[in-house]
Amino acid sequence: MNAEFIQNLPTAEQAIARLRELGMPKRNNELWSFFPVAKIPTPEFMGTDFAASPVAPANQETDFAALLPIANQARPMIREIVPGAAEMAMLKCNNDFGHTVLEIGKGAKVSLEILDNKVAHDIAAERFDINVGEDADVEIFFANPDCDLPLRFRHFNISQAAGANVRFSSICKDTAIGRVSVECHLKGEGANFDYRSLHILDGEASQHSRLTIYHEAPRTTSTQLARNLLSGSARVSYDGSVIVGYNCTGVNSSQLVNTILMSEDASVSVKPVLKIYHDDVECTHGNTVGELDAEQMFYLVSRGIPKKAAQEMLMRSFAQETFLPLPDSPAKKRLMSEL
Repeated sequence: MNAEFIQNLPTAEQAIARLRELGMPKRNNELWSFFPVAKIPTPEFMGTDFAASPVAPANQETDFAALLPIANQARPMIREIVPGAAEMAMLKCNNDFGHTVLEIGKGAKVSLEILDNKVAHDIAAERFDINVGEDADVEIFFANPDCDLPLRFRHFNISQAAGANVRFSSICKDTAIGRVSVECHLKGEGANFDYRSLHILDGEASQHSRLTIYHEAPRTTSTQLARNLLSGSARVSYDGSVIVGYNCTGVNSSQLVNTILMSEDASVSVKPVLKIYHDDVECTHGNTVGELDAEQMFYLVSRGIPKKAAQEMLMRSFAQETFLPLPDSPAKKRLMSEL
C-alpha cells in the first residue's frame, strides 16, 4: 500500500476543522454555482456553539462533499489490488456515509461497479480515493435503478501513474437531488482518463456533475462526454474544468455536452473551464442543446412508424451512442443493458 497516498488523506478531526473553515456551500462558490445549496442540511458539527478546532485543517481539500463522509467518521474500506491482478468487484456502502480507498497495482485490470445504498436518510455521501498504478486498466461505472433518496453526494479522487487508463461511465435516472464530483490527477506520462455520463430525468429531478481534470505530465489525454435527456421540470448542470500544467507538452483534452429537452420546463447549465499553461496542447469543448431532430422524426413517421415509437427510437439511439466507443467489458454490457 502506498503510504504517502494514505497519509495524505484527512482525518475526521482535520475534515471537521476544514469544513468549519470553509463554511456551508454557497452559490457564489464556483464549486456549487448551479446546485440548490439551500437543500443541504447543516451538520451538527457546523453549529455555532462549536469553538474553532485546534486541529490543523486538511488544506488541500476544498469540496464540502469530499470532506463530509470523513467528518462523519465513515469507517474506510481500504483495499490493495496487487500488480498484474485481474479483478471485478461491486462496491456498496452500508451506511449513510462511506469511504473507500483503493490502491491498484501496476498493470492490474480492474472493473468496479458502484451500487446504491437505498436505506432511507436525509443525506448520503460517499467518497472514493483511488490510486492507479503504472499501465493499469480500470473501469468505474454505475447504472442503478431509479432512486428517490432526497439528497446524495458521490466524490471521486483519482490519481493515475504513467500509462494508466481509467474509464468512468454512469447512467443516472434518480428523481431527487444528487451531485457527482470527480478530481482526476494525471500524474504520469501517457495516462488517460475517459468520462462518459448519461442523465435520463423527469419530474423535478435535479442532478449535478462537477469535474476537475489535472494534466500534470506530458502526453496525457482526457475525454469528457456528457449526454442528457430531460423531461418535466428536470434540471442538470455540468461544471467541467481542465487544467494543463506548465511542462505538460502534447496534452490532448476534449469536452462535449449534448442535451435533448423533451419539455419546455426542463433546463441544463454548462460551464466549461480551461486553464492551459503550455502552448503545445490540443484542448476543445462544445455544448449543444435542442429537441429531437425534426428531419429524422419526419423520416421515421413518413414510413409508418407511430410518433411515440419514433421518439423512443431516437432517444435510445442518442443514449446508446454515449457508450458505444467503450471496449467490450462488464461496464459496457451493464450500461447498454440498462438502455
